[in-house]
Amino acid sequence: MTAEQHLQWVSDHLNQGLIWLKKQCVNDGRLSNARLDEHQQATYDLALSTSEIRCAQAYLETARSTSDLNETMAETFAASMIQSTLNRLLLSPQDVGLTRAALAAPVALEAFLDANLRAEHLAKIGADLITVNGETRGRGLPEAQQMIADTFHQFADDVVAPLAESIHREDQIIPDAILEGLKQLGCFGLSVPEQYGGLLPDDREDTLGMIVVTEELSRVSLGGAGSLITRPEILSRALIEGGTPAQKADWLPGIAAGETLCAVAITEPDYGSDVASSKLKATLTEDGWLLDGAKTWSTFAGKANVLLTLARTNPDPTLGHKGLSLFLV
Repeated sequence: MTAEQHLQWVSDHLNQGLIWLKKQCVNDGRLSNARLDEHQQATYDLALSTSEIRCAQAYLETARSTSDLNETMAETFAASMIQSTLNRLLLSPQDVGLTRAALAAPVALEAFLDANLRAEHLAKIGADLITVNGETRGRGLPEAQQMIADTFHQFADDVVAPLAESIHREDQIIPDAILEGLKQLGCFGLSVPEQYGGLLPDDREDTLGMIVVTEELSRVSLGGAGSLITRPEILSRALIEGGTPAQKADWLPGIAAGETLCAVAITEPDYGSDVASSKLKATLTEDGWLLDGAKTWSTFAGKANVLLTLARTNPDPTLGHKGLSLFLV
């Protein structure tokens, strides 16, 4: 059996679990938030597992048309995601409407997992990557995106790599050499529509360029370069989705040009991924909005000109995310 067939076997079981979960969480034909909360762990397990398996399927589909090393890594990733999913679901299969017997891996799947997850196999992949200096390339990208990847790959090697260690070890603010280079390459406009001076087509969604650039920069340094592009991306998308025409015209051109540097203030001392519980309070006054509270772990805040800040505009905590608003500070 192929890796694709093994992934499909797992995917079929996940679909059974999702069908079961839907039945538990629907009330009078509508999804019940209360029932969803009752099955929160099952929802999390199925969502994470489904994401992992679909990522593995997409990786395999792309890798098949590239190189032997890419194929080997894709199959190993598939094995890792299958094992991760089985480990997760077997802890309490009844909570997702399955049984241990149903999740017992067939002999062929056991052999696939053993072959791809043994230490000797993983060590060989590592050695092969060292031999090619990590240059697996051939990701099946369209020509335009491959040119973008090549450009930022070179920039990462020439500009970011020599500075990366000192940025991390000395906790430095991002050097101007990196910022200026990224500005010249149009990095900050990848998520800004063309009508506002960015590179994003006005008539369609296109995230592949941003993903490729983030990947190439993160290859050398996530903190020193890779995470920079996600900040304007988050802020730009928030503006495009919920901003007024005046706000878009005022902010987006500067973001696209790299003149307005962005950071995001979401995390609080007591709340991180639980965004709906955020407590920083926003109160409307005669002079505008007053923000009262604390944020932490705001990447790039030391260099940014504007903070996209999440605050609670309705003090009723039972409203959760419905009582929250975004501010440009």
